[in-house]
Amino acid sequence: MDQPAPLKHTIRAPVRFGKCDLLQIVWHGNYVTWLEDARQCLGTRIGLGYEDFVRERYACPIVDMHISYKRPARYGDFVDITAILHWTEVPKVVHSYEIRRAGDQELMTTAETVQVLLTPDGQLALNFPPFLDEFRRKWRNGELHVGDPEPSPWA
Repeated sequence: MDQPAPLKHTIRAPVRFGKCDLLQIVWHGNYVTWLEDARQCLGTRIGLGYEDFVRERYACPIVDMHISYKRPARYGDFVDITAILHWTEVPKVVHSYEIRRAGDQELMTTAETVQVLLTPDGQLALNFPPFLDEFRRKWRNGELHVGDPEPSPWA
């Protein structure tokens, strides 16, 4: 069976002084916050945000993260952070990310995260829970709509 197209959403954030080091480039650890902001905005728009997991009493911790820094973000830049949710056949959540400088859209960073599902009693989920089965049905049927890019509400 064919996989549905990935779901993606882009947010824009300013590079603030407090995110930068003495060289006026973003300290590498701050990129993780941008990834989380974009992932959460995407999740909220499609019904797969933190609040949805809390309501269902499932945890979804990140177990693997890779970041590739290609160009530095600098104080005064604006960056577009795109989170892309990929279809999987096993109960995990896989996102890839792109961070681009707003304006010229130069690719600055790519990343990937993998999250697993933990049942309400803390066990690794071996099957998709009912709320994710329903989410996947809607995704496969093209019933999920992400919407337009937006400024980060957390920027």
